[in-house]
Amino acid sequence: MWLNWLRNISFRRKMTLIFTIVCAFSTGIAGILYYGYAEREIINNFTANASSLVNQMENILDARLEAVDRRAFAALTNSSFTQPLGDYLSRPDTKKEVALRGEAANWLKDIRQAEPFVHSAFLWTDKGLFDDYTMARNWDFRFEDSPFCGYFQDPASDAIQWLPAMKDQVFRGEAAVLPYVRRFTIPGYRQSPSYLIIQLDQKALMEETVGSGSLGEVVIADMKGNVIAGTTTVNEEALTALSEAKSWPLEEWGSRDMEWNGEDYLVCRGVVDINHWQIYILKSKKELLDSIRRLQWLILGLTAALIFGCMLLVAVLSRQMTGSLKRLAKQMNRVRGGEMDARYYYPYRDEVGSLTKSFNYMADEIEKAMKMQQEYIEILKQERDLMEQMQEQKRKAEFRALQAQINPHFLYNTLNTITWMASDKGVDEIRILSNSLGKFFRISLSRGAEIISVADELEHIKSYLAIQMIRYAQKLNYEICVPESLLSCRILKLVLQPLVENSIYHGIKEKEGMGRILVGAKLCDEGQGREVIRFWVEDNGMGFTAEKLAKINESLQKGDADSGDGYGIFNVNERIRLYYGQEYGLSYESIEGQWTRAVLTVPAQPFVSGNGGGLHV
Repeated sequence: MWLNWLRNISFRRKMTLIFTIVCAFSTGIAGILYYGYAEREIINNFTANASSLVNQMENILDARLEAVDRRAFAALTNSSFTQPLGDYLSRPDTKKEVALRGEAANWLKDIRQAEPFVHSAFLWTDKGLFDDYTMARNWDFRFEDSPFCGYFQDPASDAIQWLPAMKDQVFRGEAAVLPYVRRFTIPGYRQSPSYLIIQLDQKALMEETVGSGSLGEVVIADMKGNVIAGTTTVNEEALTALSEAKSWPLEEWGSRDMEWNGEDYLVCRGVVDINHWQIYILKSKKELLDSIRRLQWLILGLTAALIFGCMLLVAVLSRQMTGSLKRLAKQMNRVRGGEMDARYYYPYRDEVGSLTKSFNYMADEIEKAMKMQQEYIEILKQERDLMEQMQEQKRKAEFRALQAQINPHFLYNTLNTITWMASDKGVDEIRILSNSLGKFFRISLSRGAEIISVADELEHIKSYLAIQMIRYAQKLNYEICVPESLLSCRILKLVLQPLVENSIYHGIKEKEGMGRILVGAKLCDEGQGREVIRFWVEDNGMGFTAEKLAKINESLQKGDADSGDGYGIFNVNERIRLYYGQEYGLSYESIEGQWTRAVLTVPAQPFVSGNGGGLHV
């Protein structure tokens, strides 16, 4: 349906439609490719920047936390600190306690002041808690009930623990801290371990390492998935899903895509060497690609503008091109209406110019042909006047001429006279027509013989086709191709000419363009010493539908004269079957719109001169 509509619309609309489709397709493809490229570049840039930031944070945290660890190790390995601690724990008294508190305060103060994000530091022993006296202590604090002690319930646990973020329980103010706890024992005192606790300021640590977090959300978590610090609030369950800890090995770092809180995120991850803290930088793809989404609308607007501009340009160009064609069509319609002087003049040498030149040439040829036709009519009128004069001169012989017309020999002679006179006057078409008509009647009468030679039957066809060529000179061409060995065979007369006539009136006449008729024959061996001749008359005309072809062949086989598909071919088929037998006759082959072939089968019999119509050999 739509294909027929497309074929029937005007050339101008076709041009507009095609150019619009091409413009929309090319612009759309370019926009999609550019959008995909820009999206990949933005994601790659974010991944590179996030990886760089993660690496930077790793280096900062490694350096800072390692410095804290070294400070703690230095204090616990220095005899000026461990000696008074061991003396007091082994044999506690007031003097030793005072000395220890002063020494511990100095070491703890040095640890706190050495790193900017150390919030506080204190030492817990089973004989008491020691600090640097710079902060107000929470006197309700009990170490045995605190999370610090809980992490060391298992004696086999690591001596150094980096605890998750919590509120400061030792000193007042409840600041958010990240405790570093180191368990140790003093030589000479094994009753109970002591604990050095350095609390890191979570806010200062984030400012030192993360900054404003403009690149994305930052989350720092420990090995167990506990939140250490970050720019967003993440619970432990969300962090487990976020980090994909089970499928993302601890030693591996890099970037991944994942879904979090119902949105697609880009995640870049790094691992701190000293304590295996995990650093995550998250960025929502929707937020990241907001700018590129605005580009989508820009591409759509540009596409619409290009399509609109293309339609305007095509409308102007198509109007210019089709205007010439419309004017040419108008002149053609004038010629069709009988105005033979109509012409169209086009100054350019493009395709329209070539078409205009062909039209003007065709119109000239038609005009010449019509003038020539008028001249032929005048000649025929003169011939008619001449014939009337001759008849006037021979009016005394009218009765004898009327009787002579009954005699076939007088008909032949008369046609020969017309042929001679037409040749003498130079009217070739009348000469050909009268000559062919004479041969046609001569073979048709055949002195009453029913059987003639194949050569005579073919001569009869040639005469008929010569007459038809006068009528269909611009539409008909033919070829007769029969082996010479078959020309002397005999055949029932007037069986091929009706087939040729049928091809012209039902095939060639309805066809547009040049028609062609092929008449052929061949000798076929049917076996058991039986030979037949198969004649065929083929045309390149309209052809039959499969249903009509089947109906015609069925009618010919049954001998149904009322089929309505042509009395002439039925008559030929019945004459063949009555004369030669039921195994001979006529059949048709055809492809609709391409060709039709009539196949006539008769026995192969040599022609013997003088045989009458009822003679069987």
